[in-house]
Order: sequence, then structure tokens, then C-alpha cells
Amino acid sequence: MLNDKENKKYETIEKVVNGFMTRKEASIELNLSLKQIDRLKNIYHSEGKEGFIHKSRGKENPNKKDTNIIKTLEELYLTTYYDFNFIHFYEDYVFGKYDISYDTMLKKFTEDDIISPLAHKKTVKAYKDKMKEIIKETDSNIIDVKIDLFKSRIIEAEKAHPRKSNNLLVFGEEIQMDACNKMWFGGIPSYLHLAVDKATKKVLFGWFEFEEITRGYYVVLFNLIINYGIPAKIKADNRSTFSANNTKDKEKKKFMTQFGKVCEQLNIVLYTTSISTAKANVERENETFKNRLIAELRLNNITDIDEANKYLNKVFIPKMNKKFSYAIDDKTSLMRENTYTEEELKLIISERKEKIIDNASCISYNRKYYIPIDIETGEVINFQKGTKCTLIIDYDGEYIGEIENHYYQMLELENRDSIMKKESEITTIKKEHHKYIPPANHPWRKNMMSRH
Repeated sequence: MLNDKENKKYETIEKVVNGFMTRKEASIELNLSLKQIDRLKNIYHSEGKEGFIHKSRGKENPNKKDTNIIKTLEELYLTTYYDFNFIHFYEDYVFGKYDISYDTMLKKFTEDDIISPLAHKKTVKAYKDKMKEIIKETDSNIIDVKIDLFKSRIIEAEKAHPRKSNNLLVFGEEIQMDACNKMWFGGIPSYLHLAVDKATKKVLFGWFEFEEITRGYYVVLFNLIINYGIPAKIKADNRSTFSANNTKDKEKKKFMTQFGKVCEQLNIVLYTTSISTAKANVERENETFKNRLIAELRLNNITDIDEANKYLNKVFIPKMNKKFSYAIDDKTSLMRENTYTEEELKLIISERKEKIIDNASCISYNRKYYIPIDIETGEVINFQKGTKCTLIIDYDGEYIGEIENHYYQMLELENRDSIMKKESEITTIKKEHHKYIPPANHPWRKNMMSRH
């Protein structure tokens, strides 16, 4: 008897032979080449209908594994190695002892409803529906052990990710920071820096910058401390703002960066991770802000970054916190009270560069020279060559120098190129002098003409 595929071939070739269909039409119908159509025509004439039966029908697959091996391995696994994952079981107890590959063993185990302890919840759930079919097995012992295996797998899946109480965390215990790149406003890509409290799901502050830079996180941290207090812990990603990848010492990675030094001075634990799900709250807020903030900025015709920052913190974040976040419990809060003034905090949340005073009592930074000025009197202060100076770029972008435990304003010295021009840069236009030609009645011309 021909199956459906073989019967279709036979009927199509029969039409070709009887002139009801062309070779080309048969080629399209069967998705075969013309050469194959000719071969099938020859089979039709020489062997008839039986020639279209596949030659391998009824033959045993030479690569088929002995069912006794599969049964032995299943019994061995179910009775002795039931808590081993499949790879561990194969490598230590099957490989080299039985003539079977890992893929074949895995396929047979799966077909016979045997799953690994590493199976996903989705797989375990799918196999729950097949437990009734196991009862139909002939070997009652195998039925019992398979049922027990299923029960153990279900228990393992339920214990894999135990639910944690949301009340285990309190306000200020963990603040998550991240930046999200998007065309937020004006059709220009920009980065939204956010700080989110894990316990209350409250967005503490946000700030737009055109790049994901340290200053963006400084602004967020400064306003977070001013408005709420000093948190116990900050969790962020492994970008260079938070983690120094050029050091091999893992303990120093976080405190080699400028942001890490600020956290150390404020007694904040800085934790970095490359796993996005470890800071799921700020990642979720990024997605929420994408779906809502972009539309609101467009609706309000906001295309300027200053206006966007103003709308973000004055309108959008308070509205989102009122809708989605939880109230702060001051009794359990781990936010430490901020005892610093704004000026002191601006000095702490700053970039610091170690410099050396040169023989002209100046320091060099970004190809410019800065000289220390007394903050109160405005007088230039001279120091010996080689004196150490810590250049502080504070929150407002002001340059301050810390020299011998005193603070000085660092005044930029203007070079000649900023106030004067070089001769080569000055373009001079030469005036054309016209030759003076005296008129014909000029005495000098009269005398000359009289000679001739």
C-alpha cells in the first residue's frame, strides 16, 4: 500500500504518461527537477505502482539503539541516580560503558517522561499533564518511581525561587541607579539618570544629560541627599563611573572611581553588578518612563534639556510616585539625616585630581593653567614648586584647590592666544595706488612736448 506522499507521486506521473500533464507541470506539482520526473517515468514503466514504495520501508534502522540499553539506563537513573542531572549522569556512569550518545539518551528519557532536576518550571508544568499516561505502563515498579520522580521535581521547582517578603527592606536600605538612552525630547538622543528606592518603589530624582556621565549621577546623588537623606547602599552597573576595570583587586574596584570615593566619604556602601535583573526596580522604571514620559514631553512641546529636567522633577516624578510608590515609614527608615550644608555637600560630591604646583605657582589641567587665589581677599597665593594640590571640580563646576589643608579658588590664566592675535592670522589688504598722469596742459608736459 502506498502512503499519501507516494500515492501523489504515482498519480502525477500517471497523468504525465497518459498525456494529461506536462513534465514541467509535474515538476512544479511535486517540487522535483525534470531529471527526477524522467526517472519516475522509467520506474512507472518498469516496476509499476510498487516501484513508488520507499525502499527502506519495513527495514530496521541500522543506527537504532537496543531498547534493552534504554530500559537499563532508565531503571538505573530512576532507582539510583535520580538526583543527578542528565549530563552528570551520562559523563560519569554511561559514557564508555554503554554504546549510546548523550543526545540519544536525552531524547529517549524525554520521550519516556523522565525529566532532569534542572528542568525549567515550564517543562515541569507540561509534564504534570502526562502523569496519567504513566499509569498505563506495563511495569508497575517503573510507574511508581516515575510518579515519585515527578513529585520531587515539582517540589524542587517550587523551592527554586522562594518568594521573599517585600517588608524585609526599608526605605533607604538600597537605592538603585541607572541611565537609559532614548530620544526623550526634541528628536535628540539623551540619557535619563534615575535613582529608585527598592523598598518603596519611589523615584527619588531624575536628570537628563546628553551622555551617560559621572556628573549626571552626581546631580542625582546631591538632590537625593538634600531631599531625603544619605542612603545606606547604592546599587549600580559596572560602568566606569562606578567600577574601575583597570584594577585587579576586586575590593578596590569600586573605590578607585570618583563616585566610589564620594560614597566612601559619605559612608555609603557601593555595590556594582553586570546583571540587569539584580536592579530590577530601576530597570522597570526605565520602561515605565519610556512609555509615559516621552509622550508627555511631546504633548507639552518640551524640546530643551533644562525644561525637560524641570518638568521631570517638578511634575512627572511626583505624579508617578503618588500613583505607584509606597509611603515612607520614618520609624524604620535607614536614610541617615544629612548634616552637611549645601556648600559642604558640593565639595564632597565632586571630582578630584591630584596635581603638583609648578615653578610659576600654577597647576596644569586640560592644557590650561590655574593659579590659587585666596577666597576671602582675592589675592594670589604663591607656593613652592612641587607642592601637592588637589584640584576639586565641585557640583557647580567651580574649580577649587586644596593645598596644605586649605581651600583656594583656582583662577584660570588667560594665555596670549585668547586675547591677542598672531601676525600670521592677520590678513592685510594692500591698497592699489593709481599712477598720476598729468593733463596735457600741465607745464611739465608742455615743456616736454615742445622739445619734440
